[in-house]
Amino acid sequence: MKHSALLLFTIIIFASCSNLRKVQVIKDALSKSDTAQYQLLSEKSVVDSAVIVKEIVDKITLTKLDFTTMNARLKVDYETIKNADTYIANISIKKDSAIFVTMRGAMGVIGLKALINKDTVVLIYPLEKKTVIRPISYLQEIIKIPFTFSTIQDFLIGNPIFMDSTNVVSYKMDEKKLQVSLLGVLFKNLISLSEDNSKIIHLKLDDIDLNQHRTCDISYSDHTLVGIYQFPLYRDIAIAAQSRLEIHMEVKEFSFNEQLKYRFAIPRPGKRR
Repeated sequence: MKHSALLLFTIIIFASCSNLRKVQVIKDALSKSDTAQYQLLSEKSVVDSAVIVKEIVDKITLTKLDFTTMNARLKVDYETIKNADTYIANISIKKDSAIFVTMRGAMGVIGLKALINKDTVVLIYPLEKKTVIRPISYLQEIIKIPFTFSTIQDFLIGNPIFMDSTNVVSYKMDEKKLQVSLLGVLFKNLISLSEDNSKIIHLKLDDIDLNQHRTCDISYSDHTLVGIYQFPLYRDIAIAAQSRLEIHMEVKEFSFNEQLKYRFAIPRPGKRR
């Protein structure tokens, strides 16, 4: 069940750029008879498009789903080189405070409960009647990706992750979808947007430190509206470091700003490691 810690992570992000299609207008309207003027306006078109792309990225970074609590039930399929399994995960989040996770196996038996706060991870194994308390860095050891409490919370809520920098390295249109490459503190971040630039549909993280050999691919689909925000019901995650882990998550039920549904008490005394 140690891989269950990985299942605590979703992205949905907002952007808007209906005027992106205007980028090519100047170039298309030029008269090629005047070579000097054509070159000048063509260069201006490139500058204009760069500004528009930067505005998209800035809006994505600044747009955050506002909430107080969240409840969700997810079906989780995971596969490693050695094994594969399916779980039902019940999750409750109190903003900036606590994340409660209960994992059930195929027979409905609770195999793990986890409470994540800013400093620690409490792991409860009901079948073994054991409680283990670990520092938050324990998740980083398992996942091989530097997730913090805030990163996990943002992922589950659908806010941007690892977009600590909006330094645009490059961008292009691929099958009518905008792809933007960013250079952050820890990762090179390649994001792919939907055709209307309203949401991120794919995120690819590559470690800047080549010695780490870490990559993470996240795909989002079947978005649904939550107020003015869009929430992805399907997520596919592939993490490669020393080994490889693939996860498919399907949100079956969810609600925001209601009483915590899957909260549980921590048994005492616990076993600390």
